[in-house]
This record gives sequence, structure tokens and C-alpha cells, in this order.
Amino acid sequence: MDRGLPHAGGARRGLGGPAIDLGRAQSPCSYLSAGSQVLSRTMRKAFTLIEVVVSLGILAVILSFAGVIFRVSVDSQRLAMANAEIMQKLRVITEQLDTDFRGLCEDGEILAFWRAAHVPNFIGSNPNHPSAFVRYDTIMFFAAGDWYTYRATPVIRGNMARICYSLANVPGADPLDPNRPMAQKPSKRMLARTQHILTSPSGPVDPNDPLGMRGFSDSQWQAWNSTQEYDAISLQGWLRIPNDIKADIISVIGDIEVNVGVTSTRYKTAGGIMLNLDQPANSLHALICEGVGQFKVQGWSDVQQRWIPEVNPNGDLDLVDDSDFVLDGVNLHARNIP
Repeated sequence: MDRGLPHAGGARRGLGGPAIDLGRAQSPCSYLSAGSQVLSRTMRKAFTLIEVVVSLGILAVILSFAGVIFRVSVDSQRLAMANAEIMQKLRVITEQLDTDFRGLCEDGEILAFWRAAHVPNFIGSNPNHPSAFVRYDTIMFFAAGDWYTYRATPVIRGNMARICYSLANVPGADPLDPNRPMAQKPSKRMLARTQHILTSPSGPVDPNDPLGMRGFSDSQWQAWNSTQEYDAISLQGWLRIPNDIKADIISVIGDIEVNVGVTSTRYKTAGGIMLNLDQPANSLHALICEGVGQFKVQGWSDVQQRWIPEVNPNGDLDLVDDSDFVLDGVNLHARNIP
């Protein structure tokens, strides 16, 4: 009777069941190996959380450096463009000044008008430091050259002209109360140049009123100074203009009060060069440059070894000891006349 004992072949038969080959039995390790292969197929390699955080930090640093470099590049480009514009404006001004002063007539009058004012809201420990003041000077002189008008038809030519440089007024709410340079932003101020060609009178001249100005209204004075381009008078005739009319002329040209035996206050309503860019036909010929914050007229003094006039030559806290300007107590006089 077979009791299920193993035979020599390594197989045993169960009771009533099939024979089992012990040599081919599956081990538990075989099942684990198969499971690992299945898991390895479903899982993928990835960054850990720490690696992601570190990568984002490095990226943020790189982007911040790139932003700084970009901003510096843009600022440098803007600065270069601004410097180029300033140099271009300076070249235009100096070339025109060189042309005009090359023909300076020593026999004619040279008038200089100096005005200075404190810079609004100046910040500094020394309120009288030279940088605390801004200048609004004017100069008028006669020059020889080949001059011609820009607006007159037909064109008028001459070899002698009266030339004036000044910061320009702009129209205000009242046509006879313009906004002067002191009331304008520095970036909006404009340097103006007017020229009045001296031409031969077309008829008899009244020696007491050679230019017919005695009855001028304020608007006529303003138009004569700002838009007219010639005067029917000779240089000698200009020098012989009566004092009362000359006082009005100087007051309008210099935009100041004048007292040369007679007092003129024409500057209050008609003084200074008026530029109205809304009417370019009347003003554009007198515009030299925009964005001129101040205009200073000075001469070199060999005696004092410095440029004059200055508001505060030594730059100390006190104006009384050395200022070239007329003072009202310890401050600049309201008329700003040196």
C-alpha cells in the first residue's frame, strides 16, 4: 500500500491527489523579485523637495542680478543720451556766441544786466552757498557781420546789428503779465537771442524820437523787443537817443527798473524777450535752446583774479563781506543789481 512516502524520483503522491515534484517548487524569493520588477517599471526618478527649493533660490538670485544689470544698462543709456543732448545744446550756443562776438563793435554800447535769486527750497547747511543761487542775466551789444532777417518779406540785410541774449518770458494768463524765468521750472526755461539789424531810415528822422517810440503802448514795446528784426537807425543815431526814451529801451531790454535821471518801469508789463511757441512764426527765430536752467554773464578780473560778478565769491555764510550784488540788509536786494 502506497502511504505517500517519497520515491526515489523525488516526488511524492498525496492521498488521492496528483504527484508533486518537489524539485520544481516556487520559492518566496521568486515572488519578491517579480514584484520589485513591477514596481521599478511604475516609479520614475524625480527631484527631492530640497533640490527644488535650492534650484528656485539659485534662479531667483540669477534673475535679480539680471534685473540689476538691465536697470544699470538702461540708466547708462539714458545718461549717455542726456549728456549727448546737453553737449549738442552747448555746441549750438557756443557756436552762435562765437559768431556774434567775433564781430563785436567796440564803438557801440555793451549793456549787461545781472539778476540772481535763491534756488527755491534749497537744501544745504549753508543757505548762501554759490550753488544756492541761480542767475538770469541779460547782455546786449552791437556786432558787425552779414546779417539778414528771418521773417521780413522781402529779406532785409545789413552789416550792423544789435544783439541780445536772455532767458525768455512765456505767456501768462494776462498777455501783459508774462511768466518770467524765475517762475518757470529750470527744465522749461529757454535761452533767446534777438537781433535788430540797423538799416538806413527811409525818410526824415525826428532827433527827439528817432525810432518813433515815444507814444508806444506796452504791447508795442513787447513786439518791438521780441519779434521785430530791424531798426531804421544808424549806430550813431542809436547813441544819440534821448535819455527818457533810452531809459524805456533799457528797461524793456533788460527787464529791470532804470533810473538815468528819468525813471522807467516799462519792464513791469513789457520787459524781457517773449517767446510763445504756440505762435512759432513770431517766436521761433529767437529761440536758441530749450532747457537752459540759468544764463550767467561774467568777466574776468585780473585785479581780483576771479570771475565777476558773483553773489558770494568766497562761499561763506555771509554775503555782506564780498558780494558783488546790491544787498538789502544781509540778503539780495529785490532788484538784483550788482
